[in-house]
Amino acid sequence: MSPAAISNPPNGPHAAVPSPTIPLIPQQTQPPPLPFDKIFHDIFWKSVEDFKIDPAHHGQMTEQARRALFDKAFALADESYFGNRMLGDSEHKLRALCKLFVKVLAEEPWKDDWIRPHDVERKLSRFEMHPDSIELAAKHGWYTPRDCIAAARQAQIGAEQADPKNPAPYPGPFDDIEVIFIPGTVSSTATNKIDRTTIYPISVSSVANVLHTHICRSMKEPFTMAHKFVHISDTDELLAMQKWAQDACDFAPHLLDNDNISLLLVLLILPRSEVVARFRENGIRIEGSTISHRRAECTKQKLGWKNPEERKPFDNTATDFQTRVKNAVSPPLRGNPRLSRPRAPNRKSSESSSVGATTPNFPNLPRPRLSNGQQGGAAPPVGYFAPPPSAKSPFPPYQYPQVPAQPQQGVSPIQAPPQAPQQPLDPIKAAELERQRVEQMSRTNETLRHMMGGRNILNGPSPVQVAQTSAKEQLGRKRRRSVSGTGSKDDPMNLS
Repeated sequence: MSPAAISNPPNGPHAAVPSPTIPLIPQQTQPPPLPFDKIFHDIFWKSVEDFKIDPAHHGQMTEQARRALFDKAFALADESYFGNRMLGDSEHKLRALCKLFVKVLAEEPWKDDWIRPHDVERKLSRFEMHPDSIELAAKHGWYTPRDCIAAARQAQIGAEQADPKNPAPYPGPFDDIEVIFIPGTVSSTATNKIDRTTIYPISVSSVANVLHTHICRSMKEPFTMAHKFVHISDTDELLAMQKWAQDACDFAPHLLDNDNISLLLVLLILPRSEVVARFRENGIRIEGSTISHRRAECTKQKLGWKNPEERKPFDNTATDFQTRVKNAVSPPLRGNPRLSRPRAPNRKSSESSSVGATTPNFPNLPRPRLSNGQQGGAAPPVGYFAPPPSAKSPFPPYQYPQVPAQPQQGVSPIQAPPQAPQQPLDPIKAAELERQRVEQMSRTNETLRHMMGGRNILNGPSPVQVAQTSAKEQLGRKRRRSVSGTGSKDDPMNLS
């Protein structure tokens, strides 16, 4: 084949050359990533099995070893699910809350072990027996607050597991046994100075109930719980969480110690100001700075968040959650049509309130007719000043309607009855009224002059002096008919 045949195809130089067919390769779709809870459970239970078969541990798992397994499982699951990819704001919140709830699973703050013994170091917070409950608790063999609360918890668990046909006797004496919570102070001396009589006592059944109904006690999946806190909007669930946090402040204040992870759960639901207010109502004095210090120490020791940037996702979640709780408790007026403020009727428009308007925006009321057939005009409403008529307006100013008087017998409802002529005032009575008026003005002028430092308020003669001069001239003309004693030395009208 010649080169010309290669350059000029048989169908001409402009013939379309068919493109080679590219075989379609089916794209391999990647499976969706496993949920965080699935990854976490698989890693955790595998670590538990490895721990049991390890001959170095002899199959016995301590509390410290159990917490270490939770930390290891979370680290591997976090790296597998959140690591090496860009995260949005919502995922940052979920990641922070997952770490919090895994720590709650590891420590189990609803256990009785978190109740400090009564003989702990004096400056630490603890429960003390109420003096009136010591004898009753001793009859049942309980001598410390921890023993009483533990017994109340066991009785509550037994009442739930008992046959409904044969219920267990609960609460028994636990409503009558009371304890007092002593907050931690800077020294044992300050703790001893706390007045126990001002602290509201708590029944051990109330403490046991808050621990038994802990919001994380039945939690198995930390990611699901974190997703619930980030996206929950149900009013009933929000109010239930708020109720538990409030009960924790009132009946189980030891959950808000700096070494208890439940402190972060409560501060996730309630603002710091409400926590301080509830402590104060129960007779426990704790400053807001103390709560903030506990929170910072707990996040640093428990979760490893050492700076505000690391705590930012948790802080944002707390702010958003507390806003939702606040709206659930007291929704804004705008969201409730029954509580919304009604708009003011007959509000002025921008056109009627502009400068240069010729006619006011009043309703088109009928104009009453007078007896002579002409339209009547009345004074405008009080507080309204009609603008001057504009030369450009072809219409005359609006005439306000005349309000008819109450009809009388024999009198037209349009035409008012004639008024009786006024009787002339007695000159003696008029002089006496004028004297009283001038005397009142004189006292007012003296008061104002005293307030102004003895200076006259107006330039020239004051209104009081003018009135006094006028009164003197009038009395001089009518002195013949004045009452006896007028113009004496002690008379205030004597201006000589």
